[in-house]
Amino acid sequence: MITEAIMNHCRKHKYSKEYMVFWLRNTRCEIPSCPKWAAAPHHIRSRGAGGKDNSENLLALCTNHHTEIHQYGWQSFAFLYPSLLDRLEAAKGAMA
Repeated sequence: MITEAIMNHCRKHKYSKEYMVFWLRNTRCEIPSCPKWAAAPHHIRSRGAGGKDNSENLLALCTNHHTEIHQYGWQSFAFLYPSLLDRLEAAKGAMA
């Protein structure tokens, strides 16, 4: 059921196979203390800004953390969750 919902979402929004595979493999939020299921993966660099659907540019975040990264921006988010800092910086730097 969850697999089907993910596949339907990806088709509807024209996400790549890579994005769909990432989501199917990363079903829990990446914030270490968060036990929640991941929502749609977050693009570190948005597709509109040239970001890709590869695992280096995606984060598996629950709805709450996904909303936080959009509200605070990636640098403030990384300050709150330092375990993701290197990953966020690498993705931003590699695509600059």
